[in-house]
Amino acid sequence: MPRTRKSGEGGLYHDEKRDLWIGVVDVGLNENGGRKQKRVSSRSESKARIKLRALQAEIDSTGSPLGNKTVAAWSEYWLANICEPKMKPQPFRTYRSYTNNWILPAIGRKNLKEVRPSDLRMIYDKMKAKGLSSSSQLKAHNVMSSMFEAARFERLVTANVTKDIHRPKAGKTTRGTLSPDETLRILQAAAGRPDGSKWLVSLYAGIRQGERLGATLDSVDLERGLFTVHWNMVEANYKHGHEGECSAKSAGRCPTKQLITPDGMEHRVLKGRFVLLPPKSNEARTFPLPQSLLTALEQHLAELSLRPNPYGLLWPNTDGTPIDSRHDQQQWKTLLADAQVAAEGVTTHWARHTAISDFTAAGVPDRTIGEVVGHKSPGVTGNYQHVSSKDAIDAMQKLSDRRTG
Repeated sequence: MPRTRKSGEGGLYHDEKRDLWIGVVDVGLNENGGRKQKRVSSRSESKARIKLRALQAEIDSTGSPLGNKTVAAWSEYWLANICEPKMKPQPFRTYRSYTNNWILPAIGRKNLKEVRPSDLRMIYDKMKAKGLSSSSQLKAHNVMSSMFEAARFERLVTANVTKDIHRPKAGKTTRGTLSPDETLRILQAAAGRPDGSKWLVSLYAGIRQGERLGATLDSVDLERGLFTVHWNMVEANYKHGHEGECSAKSAGRCPTKQLITPDGMEHRVLKGRFVLLPPKSNEARTFPLPQSLLTALEQHLAELSLRPNPYGLLWPNTDGTPIDSRHDQQQWKTLLADAQVAAEGVTTHWARHTAISDFTAAGVPDRTIGEVVGHKSPGVTGNYQHVSSKDAIDAMQKLSDRRTG
């Protein structure tokens, strides 16, 4: 009686009619109870045996054959079904951009399991030749690391190839900050502008642009002297809103388009693509305000109550609609011009860097700075503390003294 092969065992035979050496491995039973088999072949007996052993190794490692999915086919599934549902809009756009512009042109046609470290180095070399920084190369590496790790979970590869290569090192970046004199001139210029309180809070507490644009009326507690960052405003992506093909080339032109928001994440849709999502840490944070900011915010809220504000935003356009990032940057440049500060290359993020730099110069501990501006300081695990503590109050007072003393 012939011996029945167990799943994963294989045999090698010569098909004389086709002049092929064929390796066959049992990989379990089909839905009808019959044997499922996976085959490899070659004109050479030795090559067929190598292929057979590789197939057996795949089965030993993952429990099933890996298949022949290409990087392009896998990336399409990975982006749509793994990344898009859980990622915030901007990180997702970054992943999609690096995948389409750098990864797929280089290795899109390759089988996932055939990608080697040398293929990754080729991508980094091409990016470098095009003048992209080492930080950009590191981003591409991180995208591929996530892609191949997801493929490993799905048992499409036995290992994550990015683990077999040294990560590109991010270059040192110079974070622009304003000088004390420039900061004082901007604070003075802001005091006379309708949107002045927005820039005062930015220069004192280092809130991010999206946190500034997504601030709501309940962010301010005048009675207790506190400001809470509840939201971060983003421009979400669209997807087609119906099954089947759509005549519109882009999802944004689809008549039944839908906004993409991370599954299970709290959010508020404002107008068009503008959506409020939790801030970068996914946790709200609260910090105290010095008296000068409280006075400015109290006046701003009084004036705001006389204008349309359908979305309850703290710093909306005059018609109550959200301010987009480009308009916000233009307002910042106008403020710099009013303060006679050179605006070349000075983005709104300089306000955040300046706040952090001034806190440091005032002797505020890193942990307290991190709690105010939303950095996870060394030694801090879990959620941020509720920053109405004496340390935070003292930090704000030191910064206020530094700028008015």
